[in-house]
Amino acid sequence: MDIRRLVAMGCACWLLAGAAGKGEASEAFTDDCSSLALNNRGQNILGGNLDFTQDVDGMLYILKRGEVKTGLSAGASGSVAQWTAKYASVAFSLVGYQHAWAGMNERGLAFSTMRLEGTVNPPPDERPPLTMMWPQYILDTCETVEDVIASDDLVRIWTVDHFLFADRYGGVAVIEFLDGEMVAHTGTELCATVLTNSVYSQACSLWESFRAEGDYSYFDNSIVRFCQGADILAEFVGGSTRHAVEFTFDTLREMYPPRLRRHTQWSIVFDTLNLRVYFKTRQEPELRWVDLEAFDLRCGKPVMMLGINELESGDVTEAFTAYDSERNRKFRESYYDAWNLAYDPAEMGRLLQHLESFPCAPSRRLGTRRVAPVERRPGGPAITP
Repeated sequence: MDIRRLVAMGCACWLLAGAAGKGEASEAFTDDCSSLALNNRGQNILGGNLDFTQDVDGMLYILKRGEVKTGLSAGASGSVAQWTAKYASVAFSLVGYQHAWAGMNERGLAFSTMRLEGTVNPPPDERPPLTMMWPQYILDTCETVEDVIASDDLVRIWTVDHFLFADRYGGVAVIEFLDGEMVAHTGTELCATVLTNSVYSQACSLWESFRAEGDYSYFDNSIVRFCQGADILAEFVGGSTRHAVEFTFDTLREMYPPRLRRHTQWSIVFDTLNLRVYFKTRQEPELRWVDLEAFDLRCGKPVMMLGINELESGDVTEAFTAYDSERNRKFRESYYDAWNLAYDPAEMGRLLQHLESFPCAPSRRLGTRRVAPVERRPGGPAITP
């Protein structure tokens, strides 16, 4: 399978832009993914929208700590990426198992993905490459945004996207790949903890130049959404976890130019302190949530899965079922079929067999120990809005 095709299969916004180039209406295929990180008195809340016009399905996976995983391709030295998952995680996917579009691990590191037209990947070098598995690699191995940035020394990414990360310590990072290098914005380099589909530094420059005027109507869709989100976040003063989660959903709803039709396929909000994830979808708009710590996260225990549009509301923990290889395969095939992507069934079978064959680590018993619990805010249990 062509490596570019493989990457494209996990990057829906990029696919839609490609469809627009083939004669589809440009409004129907705008680049409408938005994310933001809200610092609520030191507690990070990260939210993300997946926006486009065609209804899409999605899947949640609960992945276990302690698995030994390998990448799909070798670097210039012939080595393939290999790592042991230090942390369990919840992952949202458009494509299938081990290919996360958004997610959070048990140490409170969360991320969301957005397409970026200006992405230029690092050229081949000694580092083993990762494509669609890179986000899951990050969830498996990193605790802080500094860890994410440091991973650039270990693996080389191939992507068409950029990413917004937030950790439970208040850290936020925008990660892009420009001119063949990782570009990371953190701390005081962040004009606003917002990300859409524009190069971050360019979006910041325009917002800072025109925020006093407050009229962004002459900018493109992505810049308008960035400026709208940055304006709203600048007014946030903090409050309860409930308020912060609701504020994040409200801001995601506002991050859309009124002149364009809105087609939010799903909105996801991660509470990095209490390890809870909330989500709504276009097909099933009722608020749902799941607590990562409600699952047995040890290696050897079944991976759990849930369709994002299944008819549930409220706490959906009990709706998860054990990983089913055939269901995962059909989910992946449905994505290919929805976007007219050709694939070789035999090659897909080999890919899925690889992703489903990761063993538990034989040493240090990572799959049987419990990771030290996240320190919760005093008197602040996870909310039920």
